[in-house]
Amino acid sequence: MCGRFVVAKEIGGISELFELDEAPAGYSPISYNYAPTQQIPMIVEREIDGLPSRELHKARWGLVPSWSKGIPPTPLFNARIETVLEKPSFKEAALAKRCAIPASGYFEWQSSDSSKQPLYIHPPEGMLAFAGIYWWWRDPSKLQSDPSRWMLTCSVLTKQSASNLSQIHERNPVLLSNDNLGAWLSPDYATSSELLEALAEESDVVARELEFHPVSAAVGQVVNNSPSLIERI
Repeated sequence: MCGRFVVAKEIGGISELFELDEAPAGYSPISYNYAPTQQIPMIVEREIDGLPSRELHKARWGLVPSWSKGIPPTPLFNARIETVLEKPSFKEAALAKRCAIPASGYFEWQSSDSSKQPLYIHPPEGMLAFAGIYWWWRDPSKLQSDPSRWMLTCSVLTKQSASNLSQIHERNPVLLSNDNLGAWLSPDYATSSELLEALAEESDVVARELEFHPVSAAVGQVVNNSPSLIERI
């Protein structure tokens, strides 16, 4: 499960790492406590005049499927890779609307006898890319002439935890390697179960490099958002 994550780099650093062609002007993606329903940075690839364009957009974290008459009361911020091609809420998006969510790291709560300790999980350097899916949802309650009727929404794919993370939580985000990022973002084909299986295996390879340490329980409150949240305690 992934319910909180961190972006500690500005657009320039993200653009360099992920070879972006376009990003919102003046947008700062930095947050030390991204939570579901918030606007998060999301990378997609489109074909423009026959050439690929890798772009960063802001999206609501919590996918809203095309058939939904309203925003679900419980945000669909995670999608299980094992069933994403079967679940009605995710299938349509999973087949063709693939994205990546850049992250400096993420938080997970490790259960012990009577308490839960938050941990910050991160790569030794650089950033992570979570595999995700997205959808443009049209609000049927708004007029066709209202530009705000369209909402960009997304979910993070999760899988059974890699062996080195299993003592923390039973699931972790699906992590894209540098080699798989381009293939996952490519809009040229429909998602297959074979692709998802290969992605899950490669995710475990990426996960082997991750580091983690305990952090303050303050991360549990969405209103808290500062670099101190990722400091070791």
